[in-house]
Amino acid sequence: MGGHRNQYGYHEYRGRGGGRARAVLLFIIALLAVLLAAAVAFSMFVDLEYTDTGVKISWRGVGDNPSLPPIASDPVEVVSDPVGDVTVEPIETVEPTPTPVPEPQYTPIGAVSVTLEQLRGGSAAQAVAAAGGNALVVQMKDVNGRLAWQSQVPLAANLGTNAADNRAAQAVRTLAEAGNLYLVARVQCFRDPVLARNWVGAIMTRGGNVWHDYQGMGWSSPASGQAVDYLSALCLELADMGFDEILLDSAGYPDAGEVKVLAVSDNRPQDLTVPVAAFWQRLSRELAEKGVALSVQTSEEALRGENTLSGVTAANLGLYAARVWVPASAKGTDYAALLTAGGLDNTAARVVVKNGYGPAGSWYR
Repeated sequence: MGGHRNQYGYHEYRGRGGGRARAVLLFIIALLAVLLAAAVAFSMFVDLEYTDTGVKISWRGVGDNPSLPPIASDPVEVVSDPVGDVTVEPIETVEPTPTPVPEPQYTPIGAVSVTLEQLRGGSAAQAVAAAGGNALVVQMKDVNGRLAWQSQVPLAANLGTNAADNRAAQAVRTLAEAGNLYLVARVQCFRDPVLARNWVGAIMTRGGNVWHDYQGMGWSSPASGQAVDYLSALCLELADMGFDEILLDSAGYPDAGEVKVLAVSDNRPQDLTVPVAAFWQRLSRELAEKGVALSVQTSEEALRGENTLSGVTAANLGLYAARVWVPASAKGTDYAALLTAGGLDNTAARVVVKNGYGPAGSWYR
């Protein structure tokens, strides 16, 4: 018998057909492994329930009443009436028409000047009536810079210009409540030695000194913001006190005395009309908001254009002054014509002439 001898000296026997049988055996083993794996997977996801009618198979993770897919319904047909061509008209935008602010209606006044003593003592109204007037004029800020009332403006307290008491202010309130008289407060503006010596917009000479007029009074400047703020605040206090009109005196630059020595500077520029007009414009607007008129006392020379040193012009008076107070004409000046040319209308009521027009127009004394 032939064969191979192994290392131990034995012969190996290899019968016929041994390789084919081994292949069949391996196939059967692989098939059984696949079937076993499939059975395990099937048992993980499927529950079998044996009933009288057979085997019921249910999948794990699926509810007893699974949602059914929606049932399609017949489409809804919407029937509407045919609409013809539609034209969309554009919306017209209408700008609101601003309501014009009515111009104040001025009537002639007969103004009588009274003293602070008459005002405080209660005889001011009788003095006006005795003189045939319907308006009272009283000096509330004088040429020395002193006030006739106790102002709440901080600079007034710092400068020491307040009155010792408020009797004058209380008298004005009483007259305003009575309503029998038109009340005018006269205010000396830039002719103010207190402001000048405290360097509040002081007008200077070319030599660097504070300038004084022929009465020894120093002046402040309409171009000084601090001076303008101070005067504006004082006038607004007078408006709240009950005055109907604020009359500005010395409301521009000095135009009398040794004016030739005055220096050109920020406080006194080349064009003097600009800062003067700016002050009037500001104050007229502020007073108008309180229903109070702004008036200016001026000279015949300024209106005639013969004196340009003050910065006062008829044109600016026409723009910003409710009334213009003027002296009795010494040169035959037609104040009404000059101011009408400057834009001031109703001059019979708005031009107040000293000892002037009589019953037909406004006057003061």
